[in-house]
Amino acid sequence: MWFVMFATANPEQYGDLLHLVEKCKVPEGVKIHRKLKVFGKPDVVVVFEARDEEVAAEFVKQFGRVSDARTHLAISVE
Repeated sequence: MWFVMFATANPEQYGDLLHLVEKCKVPEGVKIHRKLKVFGKPDVVVVFEARDEEVAAEFVKQFGRVSDARTHLAISVE
């Protein structure tokens, strides 16, 4: 399953968010495809695969302490 996480840093925590994205813990069952900084909001986009929603949630929850992180299931257009 493919997911896209959009994270907007909490006030005064932009640097913390960027550091966390760079050094994030990747649980077994998750493969990161892209980590992108964005000019504007959100501040960061992470495109990743996870074997299921529970593993995806486990990965994303680490970003919640420094940002408003919203994750969407992505489905191929083909």
